[in-house]
Amino acid sequence: MERQQKAYKGVIDYFKKKIMDGELRPGEKLPPERDIAERLNVSRNSVREAIRIMDMTGVISSQQGSGNYITCEFQKSLAETMTMMFAMDQIDYKQISQIRQALECLAFSLAIEHASEEQIKEMESLVKELDKSTDDVKNAALDKKLHFMLAQSSENILVLDFLEACSGVIDSFIHDMRAAILRTEERKKLLNECHKKLIEALKEKDETKGQEALKRHFMLINEILEERENRKI
Repeated sequence: MERQQKAYKGVIDYFKKKIMDGELRPGEKLPPERDIAERLNVSRNSVREAIRIMDMTGVISSQQGSGNYITCEFQKSLAETMTMMFAMDQIDYKQISQIRQALECLAFSLAIEHASEEQIKEMESLVKELDKSTDDVKNAALDKKLHFMLAQSSENILVLDFLEACSGVIDSFIHDMRAAILRTEERKKLLNECHKKLIEALKEKDETKGQEALKRHFMLINEILEERENRKI
């Protein structure tokens, strides 16, 4: 058993080196399991175990009937890890909210320098659409897309991946959270005012104004969630 464990780790190390040396790039297909086993002198079971682990951690994507491809989608493993931590009570929503706030504040700081005019216009359009919409499901989707675009415009893949992982945990365990927060017209108006100030701050490159808008935004969300939790007790 110990020998098999060392064997599959050797397979993982082999592909890790190939990726780090630039010999394997995202989108490239791995050789068949039999070829890998023969090349590395290990059993096919060891190769399968290595592929399973690399798939779980987002290094590769296993496509039924097609093969295994290098993807390097590490956000997938981040989301799965955080989801399991939440499920086993290792983290709670308050901690996720704290991380989200810190990361979104960083995303805004970076977006001031990196957001394109097109990205800012699209975020502005989402805010306007959210103002007009009366559909709970649509409102939740608009809100999610707006925050995704802010993270994306930071041009920092780690910020984007961690925020997407946080968002995945929220969607998995607090299914109707976004819709519930935006359900009443008063709450939607208050949160969208924060969104508007955030976009204004981006356009004006005003760090203080943007950070204040985000602080207010998360204060409102946390107040609403505390109310929901208190009603359950």
